Amino acid sequence: MKITTTDFMALIADGKFNQTSLDISKDDLLQEDPWSINKAKDQIEADLNLGKLSQVMIHVVDAEFEINFYLESDIINLPFDDYKKVIHFFEDGQETDTKVYLSTRCDYLNASKFHIDHISDDEVTEAQAKNAMAIMRQNYEQSVENFAKKDETEEKEAK
Repeated sequence: MKITTTDFMALIADGKFNQTSLDISKDDLLQEDPWSINKAKDQIEADLNLGKLSQVMIHVVDAEFEINFYLESDIINLPFDDYKKVIHFFEDGQETDTKVYLSTRCDYLNASKFHIDHISDDEVTEAQAKNAMAIMRQNYEQSVENFAKKDETEEKEAK
């Protein structure tokens, strides 16, 4: 979908984008089948076909900590929350294409508690969906490892 930076920023600022959520389990996340990404990409493609920006949150319901993945139709590798920064990368009113990005948000992922990956310039292919699932698994596993280290550090400090 083509959109101007001005329109993009206005739509995000006004909350005029489709926002959907999808709950998955750790087992869903750790399996090879990218059904959750496929369901999210189908929603994004349907929204884009209607001329709407889209954000699909994938929430892991049984994780030991809060972790969420977002598949977004965006114009740059910034989450919707940072839409105001778009002006630093484009001319005002510049027309550009939307792309699909996957962002991960978790307190235990890394120092910034955030990671974003470019998934596709267009429709998400099966290979790109599998790659997105691999990224999600990797980010979850890194968060689990960091969460365990946090517990070990707290135990040592308590002694």
